Amino acid sequence: MMSKLLEPGYEGDSELTFALQSEFHKGFPLENLRPLLTSGNLHTQAAAAFLVAEISPRLSFNMNCVVAEIADLLNSKVVRIRFDAIEALLGCTTLADGAILGRVMLRLDDEPAGVRWKVVQFICLAERWQLRLAVENAAALRPGSAFKTLVNAYGHYFMPSAKDLPRLLAHPDAVLRRFAAAVAIRPREVIIERFVAMAEQSDDAEIRKIAADCRQGYLRPTHAIGPSILKRAPAEPSKGEAQNSGR
Repeated sequence: MMSKLLEPGYEGDSELTFALQSEFHKGFPLENLRPLLTSGNLHTQAAAAFLVAEISPRLSFNMNCVVAEIADLLNSKVVRIRFDAIEALLGCTTLADGAILGRVMLRLDDEPAGVRWKVVQFICLAERWQLRLAVENAAALRPGSAFKTLVNAYGHYFMPSAKDLPRLLAHPDAVLRRFAAAVAIRPREVIIERFVAMAEQSDDAEIRKIAADCRQGYLRPTHAIGPSILKRAPAEPSKGEAQNSGR
């Protein structure tokens, strides 16, 4: 199977990819992902990106052996490959991978909205240490970026408070607005209702969509589902709803 994916003329084969995924679940060494991830054939790279995104959580930490190769896919010209690489890096990064986590965070300014959405999901699901390292390393990798603003106050990153969130959600920098929306829907034990409501009232359609996707269950971990977030009826329509109704 490996040899077929590595053939110069390989153009994609979903059955073959799924069969190889099964072999990895059965104990096929994860180091064998390396030649697939570094292949010059974009179809092979796409299959590898899919594999690293789909391998079960119990195996994902062991993929740290190829974390550098997965991180290189963040620079792929193929949107789906970047998307899958972000998914994989959530599970296979360690405390030693701060620079890689910073590169994930910088994708909040990726041109396609789908990749930005995946980074928002990453922020929602990341461990606290992953989020801290991602922000601090994004600031270090790009000192002129919005992330420097997030660490300037204390010299390191703190989760924005209820007082900070409205200012960040209305910030002129779109990256900071997206980050603030992701933090607003990120659970602190549970999702905080008033933070989601803040994002719903944004003038930025992308921010409102993040809040809506949280309510619909697309952007929150399953453990954070609770009756308040699912059943709340807004007291008044969001700005997006008001605009759509012509008000």
